[in-house]
Amino acid sequence: MSSKVFLGLDIGGTYIKIVAKQGKEIVKDKEYTEEVKDSTERLLDKIVEIIKRYDPDRVGIAVAGLYDIKEEKITDAPNLKVLQGVPLKEIIERKAGVSVVIQNDATLAAYGEYIYGAGKGSNILICLTLGTGLGGGAVINGKPLIGVSGSAMEIGHITVQIDGLPCHCGRRGCLEAYVSSYGLERIFFINTSEYRTSFEIINLANEGKKEAIETIEEFSRYLSIGLMNIAHLFNPDRIILSGGIIENYPLIEELVYSDLRHLAFPLPFRDLEIKRGSLGEFSGAFGALALAENLAL
Repeated sequence: MSSKVFLGLDIGGTYIKIVAKQGKEIVKDKEYTEEVKDSTERLLDKIVEIIKRYDPDRVGIAVAGLYDIKEEKITDAPNLKVLQGVPLKEIIERKAGVSVVIQNDATLAAYGEYIYGAGKGSNILICLTLGTGLGGGAVINGKPLIGVSGSAMEIGHITVQIDGLPCHCGRRGCLEAYVSSYGLERIFFINTSEYRTSFEIINLANEGKKEAIETIEEFSRYLSIGLMNIAHLFNPDRIILSGGIIENYPLIEELVYSDLRHLAFPLPFRDLEIKRGSLGEFSGAFGALALAENLAL
């Protein structure tokens, strides 16, 4: 008798990341969604087509937005507006004929790292994704922290500066307004009056350009403030930093650890380890796979 097939999908604004598992065999893939992302029907059809291709016993789905676990709908998804308010679980289960579990992508990135990556063995794991925005997830004693309605760990939207820089969420002074790709670009512009993309700033820093290095140091100080708040609230044993920014400039890991040593209370700092994620862009899909396998929620 063949073993069960589990499928994890991470639905983003540009790609659907795919991780499928049968027995001990795991395969990864991704599908470009640019041509269908502006149409609810076509994007749903694409998701269903992928699911049917793998013929899984159960599917986990990570979505880039807040997922209301009571209404079973995405409520806030700036990069997936066509899925906002759509009863995703109901539609996919009906069209694909398979059981589906859904959760926020940052939550599942944390769970993916816990089950398959750099978070293995952690008791209280926090994972931050440093990319276009700033996502956060937590796994406590092996269980993803979801919250009553499904919106736990929106760490990007804690306030670190009263009346600070505007955030994409519409508020001011959010951590994400400083710690994100657009936050990095802003800091560089404020310091130099010159616009550069986050990718260009990181490249300049890697080339040793003073203004770019100073920008990343300031970015890291704001990140350290966020990590101090996390350390004082959760007393975690491990914080994982993932996403394109730290992958392309890994020195950030050392910068924040050095800052945190002076910012945090000695007791929670003593047992804290900061690591880079090991699953890269597939962390959310791995978390979705783990969710499908373990029915953790």
